[in-house]
Amino acid sequence: MKTTTSTNLIACAVIVGAFTVGFASGPAFAQVDRDAPFEFQFSYSPSELATVPQAESLLVRLEQDVRRHCGGNRKMSIDERRFVETCIDTTMKDSIAKFGSPAVAQAFQSRADG
Repeated sequence: MKTTTSTNLIACAVIVGAFTVGFASGPAFAQVDRDAPFEFQFSYSPSELATVPQAESLLVRLEQDVRRHCGGNRKMSIDERRFVETCIDTTMKDSIAKFGSPAVAQAFQSRADG
């Protein structure tokens, strides 16, 4: 009986220790291969590139998808938050450049200017 009790206590201590280490370490983020080509998939209609009002709507959808892609949550460290914000900023700029649309570029610049 004492062997079973001591074995159970040891097992409980190991489990509690593992949970403590897991919670203390915070969320894990996958390592990003900086040399791999990055491509963000986004569906749009060519007509959305024609005028600034349509481009503004496209940018709202794009930013929502980019934020979802880059991840993040409320319980992030400052470094993790910086990483997510850099991901969002870079992905938005790269996506805008790939559209090749003056209307989208103008709408994006207007948003950046305030």
